[in-house]
Amino acid sequence: MFTPSARADTAVNTTAAFTFSGTNTCVIPAEDFAGTGGLHVIVSSSLSTDGMVHSHLKANFQGMQATALISGKKYQVPASETDSYEFDTPDFAPFHTTFEFMVQFIRVGEGGTYIFGDDFFEHFLAHATINANGVVTVDDLTDDTRCQ
Repeated sequence: MFTPSARADTAVNTTAAFTFSGTNTCVIPAEDFAGTGGLHVIVSSSLSTDGMVHSHLKANFQGMQATALISGKKYQVPASETDSYEFDTPDFAPFHTTFEFMVQFIRVGEGGTYIFGDDFFEHFLAHATINANGVVTVDDLTDDTRCQ
């Protein structure tokens, strides 16, 4: 007789170097920058005894720093991202997902020139839930972007 059992897969854990570019619109004129950092990713999943699949992705950006292309101003960039997916098999309902990231571009050596700050900050959060009948019960999105 088949007896369902919980199964947890081993997490995959890796780090990779990368380059990035962007624009800080908190300063006038807007300032383009380029930088480097490390992306640390952990991916895991499991299957519970009741058939629910749980999948998680966590990304942390490590040691990110950038330099403004014209002014030479330095930036420190703390950031993180978390994604999770949970669904029932084989019909994928119920289903829950959450995606969240936070990033801040901190312009080193702020001199008080900019009243609202010269650092760019963004926090993004999206969440959705579908019940066992396939009906969306939560569909939420927030995005907080500001200069500080």
